[in-house]
Amino acid sequence: MTRSRSACENHSLGSDHALLTLLLALAVARPPAADRASAYLHYSLAQQARLSGDLDEALAEYRKAQRLDPQAGEIRADVARLLQQTGKSAEALAEAEAAVKAAPESAEVHLILAQLRHMQAQSDGNEQALRQAAVEYEQALRLAPADTATLLILASNVYPQLQEHDKAIAAWRRFLDVSPGSFEAYVQLGSQYLAKGDADNAAAALQKAVELDPSSSRAYQALAETYARAQQNDQAILNFRKALELEPKNVRLHLALGEVLARARRHPEALKEAEAVLAADPKNRFGLDLQARALRDMREFDKAGASAEALLAQDRTDLKAAYLKVTILEGRRDFAGAVSALEALLARPRTGEQPADAAGTDRVFLVHLGFAYQQLERHREAADAFGRAVTTGEPADANLLGQYVEALVLAKDNAKALTEARAARARFPEDAELAAVEANVLRTRGDVDAAVAAIEKLRLKSPDDVGVLVAVADFYQKAKRFADAERTLRHAREVEPKNLRALFQLGAVLERLKRSDAAEAVFREALTVEPDSAPVLNYLGYMNADRGVRVDEALQLIEKAIALDPENGAYLDSLGWAMFRLDRVDKAEQALRRAVDKPGANAVVLDHLGDVLRRRGSMREALEYWRKALTAEDDGEDLDRAVVERKIREAQASLNDAAQVKRP
Repeated sequence: MTRSRSACENHSLGSDHALLTLLLALAVARPPAADRASAYLHYSLAQQARLSGDLDEALAEYRKAQRLDPQAGEIRADVARLLQQTGKSAEALAEAEAAVKAAPESAEVHLILAQLRHMQAQSDGNEQALRQAAVEYEQALRLAPADTATLLILASNVYPQLQEHDKAIAAWRRFLDVSPGSFEAYVQLGSQYLAKGDADNAAAALQKAVELDPSSSRAYQALAETYARAQQNDQAILNFRKALELEPKNVRLHLALGEVLARARRHPEALKEAEAVLAADPKNRFGLDLQARALRDMREFDKAGASAEALLAQDRTDLKAAYLKVTILEGRRDFAGAVSALEALLARPRTGEQPADAAGTDRVFLVHLGFAYQQLERHREAADAFGRAVTTGEPADANLLGQYVEALVLAKDNAKALTEARAARARFPEDAELAAVEANVLRTRGDVDAAVAAIEKLRLKSPDDVGVLVAVADFYQKAKRFADAERTLRHAREVEPKNLRALFQLGAVLERLKRSDAAEAVFREALTVEPDSAPVLNYLGYMNADRGVRVDEALQLIEKAIALDPENGAYLDSLGWAMFRLDRVDKAEQALRRAVDKPGANAVVLDHLGDVLRRRGSMREALEYWRKALTAEDDGEDLDRAVVERKIREAQASLNDAAQVKRP
C-alpha cells in the first residue's frame, strides 16, 4: 500500500509539472492582455499635449499608450504623424508600416502610410514612393469606399503624376457618380482625356463643364485648348473668343487665340490678338514674337523686322528672336542679309548654352545658311554649310543627307556627291528620297543606264507611293524623259487625285511636251486643290502669256502670285513678260529690271529684258542683255539660243546701218 501511494503521488507530481510547463510556454507565446483603458487614458493625454503644442510630451504619452496596447494600429498611426511633424521622417515611415501590419483592415492606417509615401515622393521625386503611395491610397479607398477626399487625391494628383490617365479617368467618373454636378470634376476629366490623346471625350467632358457653368472662362479655355490640340482650329477659335468675352483683359487668352489663328493662316486676326497683348504690355515678348510672325506672313516685312528688333533690343542673346529675324530676311528674299545674320549667329559666344542644345541650334542655322547660299547661287559655300550641318549635333537624318548631296551636285563636285550619296544610302537603305538622289547623281555623272535602273527599281518597289512616284517623275523630268515623267505622274494622280505636287509637276511636264491646253487643264485642277498656290498661279499665268492666250487673265494670275511672294524674281519676270504681251512696255521694263537684279536671274530673264528694250528703241542696251543671256545660267535649257543669236545679228546689223547713215 505504501509503495502504491508513493507511486501515485509521484505520478501526480509529474502531471502537475507538465501542466506548469505548458502554461509557462503559453504565457511566453501569448502577449500580455492589453490594458485598453489605461492605453486610452494615455492616448487622450497625448492628444491634449499635441493640441497644446507640447510635442515631446505628446510623443511620450503616445509611447505609453502604445506599450499598453501594442496592437492598436490607430495609435501607431498617430505616432507616425507626430514623428513626421517633428522631422523624423524615416521613423515615421517605419511606424506607419508597422501600423499597417498591426491593423491591415484599418483605412486610417493605410491612409497615413499613403500620405507619408506621398510626401517622400514630393520631397525627392521618388516615383517608386509615389507608386507605393498609390497602392496605400487604393487600399484606404477599398476599406472606406465613401471617402471622396482620398478619391480626389488619386484622381487629381497621384494618377496624373504617374501618367496613369485611364485610372485618373475612372476615378473622376467614380467621383461624378457621387457628385454629378461637379464643374471641377468635368474640367479635370477633360484634361485627363486630353492627356491620353482622346480629344473627342475630352471635348464632351469640357462641354458638360461649360453647360454647368456658362460663366466660367476657364471651362471655355480648357475646351478651346482641347480643340487646338486636336487641330480643330475653328472650334478652338470659337471657344477662345467665348473665354475672352468673360475675361477681355486676359493676356494669356489673347496669346493662345493668336497662336491658333496664326496656325490657321488667319494672319490679320492673329495680328490683332498680338496688338491687344502689346496694348496692355508693350514689351511683352510673346506678343512681340506673335506680332512679328503675323506681319512676316502678311508680307509686311519692314514692320515684321521692327518687331523682331524690338525683341532683340530687350535681349541681344535671344536666339529665338534672332532666328525670327532670319526668317523675315528669307521671306523678303534678302538672302545676302540672311547669310550675314546667320554667319554672325554661328560665330556667337556660347556662354550658358548646354553643348547639346548649342549643337542643335547650330544645325538649324547651318541648314538655313545652306539654303541662303543656294539662292545666291554660291553653291560651293552652300555645300560647305550643309556639310557642317551633317557633322554638327546628333547624327544627321536622311533628309539632311539628301540636301547635302544635292548641294554637292550643284557645286559640280560629282565625285564627292556620289560618295556621300552611297554612304547615306548605306545608313538609310529604305529611304526613297535618298534613292532618287543617288539616281540623280549617277545621271549627272553621265551614267544614265545605272541611273535609270536605280530609279526604276525604286518605282517598282513602291508602285503606289505618291511621294516615291513624284521623286521618280522629278528624275525623269531632269533627264528630259518627259514621256516617262508623264506616265509616272498620271499614275500618281490616279492614286491620289488631289496631290498638289503631282498635279503641278504633271502640268509642267505637259507644257514641256508642248501640250499647253492639257497643261492648262491640269494647272486649273491644281488651283481647285490650293487656290493660293503661288507656283501654280505663276506657271499658268506665264504659260498663257507666253503663248498669247487669255493674257489679261494671265496677268491677274501672276499678280496674285506676286502678292503672295512679292520679291520672287521668277514671278517678276512673268509679270514683265505679261505686260510686254499687253504692250505695256514701261511697266514691263520696270518689272524685268527688278527681276534681273534678283539673285538667280537666268538667261530667259535677260532675253526678255532685251526684247522689251528693243521695243522701246534702246537697241544697244538690248544687244547687251541678249549677249549676257547667252552666257548666263540656263539649267533648264529654256533659252532658244538660235533665236537669241539671230536677234543679236539683226540688232548689230541695225546698229551698223544706223552708224552708216550718220557718216558724212
